Amino acid sequence: NDALVTEALDFEDNKLDSNPLESRYEDSELPDSESLDHLIYKIDCIVKVNFSPFLKLDGHWAHILHPQQSTMYHSHTGEREGISFVYYVKAPEDSGNLVFNFDVANKNLCASIEPEVGKLVLFPTWIPHYTSRNVSEDTRISISGNYYSIQ
Repeated sequence: NDALVTEALDFEDNKLDSNPLESRYEDSELPDSESLDHLIYKIDCIVKVNFSPFLKLDGHWAHILHPQQSTMYHSHTGEREGISFVYYVKAPEDSGNLVFNFDVANKNLCASIEPEVGKLVLFPTWIPHYTSRNVSEDTRISISGNYYSIQ
């Protein structure tokens, strides 16, 4: 995790989108590294065993949330459905929960997940979510990505 923290912070300014009004502007590229390869391999094994061997990783990024920042409400669906993940590399107390908020059967559901270092959260790409405000005095860092069917 320490190496991933350093790598994420080193690439923080390499945003996935240059438009600050887009949710991908909140995300940064990650450099190829042994620590990232190790993490992705472990996540890949979990996804393929627990969901489907026909899912393939289609992008990953760092999400860095400084004090008083939050993220936009969004989903990862696009034109395909799959599995999204968030892995917490650095997670100070009160640094912003992952919040799912969506409608099912005409009922609004809300679920909040508190980040913890080493926690992996997997969820369908269609579920809208956001990150609540980081009210800590430290930076929260996570690595996220999407898996889609190769069939």
